[in-house]
Amino acid sequence: DPATGSAASAFAGAIHYFDRLPGGSHVFRIEQGFVMGRPSLIDLEIDVEEKQLHAVRVGGQATIVARGELFI
Repeated sequence: DPATGSAASAFAGAIHYFDRLPGGSHVFRIEQGFVMGRPSLIDLEIDVEEKQLHAVRVGGQATIVARGELFI
């Protein structure tokens, strides 16, 4: 998977912990998948209030590259 949005949301905690983000909203762009030829950009927005993570938003564009059905 060239882009991992779930990992990006967890990465917000690491950014906040190691960079000690000040209060307010902080925007980051994460680049993944370039080496494997499937470039992906993930937008990460982190809101900090009273030195704590208050909200994390993950977004970006998506393209369907495969589709399937599961019959049980």
